[in-house]
Amino acid sequence: MRIKGTAVRSVLEGIEAAYGANALARVKAALPPAVRAEIEPSVLASKEYGVGVNAALHDAVSEVLGAGSIAANRRVGAEAARIDFRGVYSVFLRVADYETLLRRLDRAFRQYNSQGHVTWEEIRPGRAQGRIDGVEGFTEPMWHAIAGRLEALLVLAGAKRATTTVESWSSKHCAFLARWTP
Repeated sequence: MRIKGTAVRSVLEGIEAAYGANALARVKAALPPAVRAEIEPSVLASKEYGVGVNAALHDAVSEVLGAGSIAANRRVGAEAARIDFRGVYSVFLRVADYETLLRRLDRAFRQYNSQGHVTWEEIRPGRAQGRIDGVEGFTEPMWHAIAGRLEALLVLAGAKRATTTVESWSSKHCAFLARWTP
């Protein structure tokens, strides 16, 4: 499975935005040498990177910044969403309602990932239950970063607050529950 360089770059930028340049340097230092060599001196937006690069980044965020918890991954994911959906991509957030926003996430997900799909079992006011299936190599910290991204997207689209709970996950899928206050 491959992930676009823009997604990898926004994770790195999200680390720096959330925790500072020193934290980004510490995360990079904690990466396996082969992964560090792939992202330094810079990440190319148009290049596709193996899912292992993103997994190693999120694992290092969890260990270095989160002391083994996934809280830092959620924060980095939220910052990465703010970075990804600024400027020209902000049009994605200008939709008539939350259901339209959520239904468009499948297309957005496929812009960054070579495989996988976002589906929704239920969408109702202030609540949505969904899944991401068909991926390979995703880790728990990656899923929580995606949960943080979803929370930030809902807020960027106008919600007063949002929370996303990872209900179950494996390396190939994740089930989650999003709740928000319009």
